Amino acid sequence: MLSRRCGRRLRHADRSSIDRGLRAEQPLRVHLVEREVNVKPSGTAPRLLLVVLVTVAVALTALSVVIALVRPTPPGLWAYVDVLEPYNLPTWFAATTLLLTSLGCLANGLVAGERGRSATRLWVGAATGAAAASLCTTTRLHTRLDGLARQVVGTNPLTTDWLLTAVVVGVLLAVPFALLARRLRDGRSMIIAVVTFAAGALGSELVGRRLGDDARFLGAVAEGLQAIGAALLLMVVVVALHATRRGRELRATSDLNDERPRDLAATPSRRTVWSIVIAITLVLSALSLAVNLAIPTPGPKLAQWVGYLDVNSEGNLPTWWSIGLLVTAAAAHLAAGIAGRVAGAGGSVGWLVTATILAGMSLDDMTSIHERVGDLVRPEGAAASGDPAGDFSFFWVVPGAGVALVIAIAVGLLALTLHGRPRRLLVTGLGVLFFFALGLEGVQGAILASGGGGRVLEVVAYHVEELGENLGALLLLGAATSALALRRRERGLDVRYTGVLGVASEVADDGPADADITERPTEAIPVVAHHPVTRP
Repeated sequence: MLSRRCGRRLRHADRSSIDRGLRAEQPLRVHLVEREVNVKPSGTAPRLLLVVLVTVAVALTALSVVIALVRPTPPGLWAYVDVLEPYNLPTWFAATTLLLTSLGCLANGLVAGERGRSATRLWVGAATGAAAASLCTTTRLHTRLDGLARQVVGTNPLTTDWLLTAVVVGVLLAVPFALLARRLRDGRSMIIAVVTFAAGALGSELVGRRLGDDARFLGAVAEGLQAIGAALLLMVVVVALHATRRGRELRATSDLNDERPRDLAATPSRRTVWSIVIAITLVLSALSLAVNLAIPTPGPKLAQWVGYLDVNSEGNLPTWWSIGLLVTAAAAHLAAGIAGRVAGAGGSVGWLVTATILAGMSLDDMTSIHERVGDLVRPEGAAASGDPAGDFSFFWVVPGAGVALVIAIAVGLLALTLHGRPRRLLVTGLGVLFFFALGLEGVQGAILASGGGGRVLEVVAYHVEELGENLGALLLLGAATSALALRRRERGLDVRYTGVLGVASEVADDGPADADITERPTEAIPVVAHHPVTRP
């Protein structure tokens, strides 16, 4: 009995010594493990996200169906919520939902890089498919495919009708989603979402072809089904990205079947990502300028493609890219706000406000709300929006200045809580955006009203204006990403908010084995490994 008591005391003493040693050597690590909390409770957040997305899609669809049946007056006002009219609110919702789905796929691809090259490639392929669907929804690129194909390869069964070509391309773009569905725990929901979206897209085109304007309500229903499919797909992609709170950090993991590959995917550097994005922005602007100056009066075959590349036209490629930049910036500001709240940083709710503002700017970029408002406040007898003849036609600048003041106050309050590069990029980005969007366009309208400048100056002016707005959006995107620091983990990615000095200085040191980039928070866009890594 005495020996058993002595043995228990010795074991207890050994455990106490070990516990004291661990607490002395790694106090922060123990504290973080004890504070680990799942910030997305199982079942609650996915249901809430699904309810919100589907409710908005159904409400917009119902409104479009009512308008298609009743045809209220004046038609110009109600056309803004009619999904069958060009550049409307329901189409913006579907297009931006697909863009957010693409961003979610890229985020999953970044986090799932530890699962190997195949996981990353599948997510990138799915992101490409969602982005292509958004491009077609915004610009109706698929309706031009047959004409372009005939010009390139001649007439054949695939080029006689754009619908057949679009179906073939759509099936190819859906392959990554089908392969991902086999590895996701919620793969069945992904298949349902893709099928629902495809059925709505194809049904809308077939109804329009067979029944025409007599069945507008059926077309509105099909378009609504497409929007619901996009909402379901976004929900599945978001649910696949898990977030767990660890002290002041967020641990992100991707929901794939557990595999231990030997060949890991390389992650692009921050500089590479920014170089690609900036290069695409400049190339699209330069291409539009060159086409406009080189082909002032295009023929019938070139007219639709010149208009598709012209930033001053509606439903064009550069405008879709601008919308994508604003939506990406909004998503980045949302991520910064969530990370800031987890870190307990004061004023982090300001990121959520700026995210809402950027989303509203993307809506305006696609649907031209400012021009519609300008027509409402236009004095009697003045020139309509976009009419260069006669009087000053940019009357939207007047109410736009009031909106700009509210935005400036919101962004200024957020900037007061930041430090360093995030603050500089935020203030500079807002200044650049307002200078080109309000100031330069107002000056351009005054020049056009006076009859001066000529065509070349007009073309150059609106290209400079659009490019400046894109650069402002890029600066605002950089402000949010510079307030986040990423750290590669074996099973995912840690995200830490570094926008405030008090929080940025409390970076935990979890050992040399992790790829730690928190000392350089401006490199917050995909960073960690630049070369393939092979498991032993």
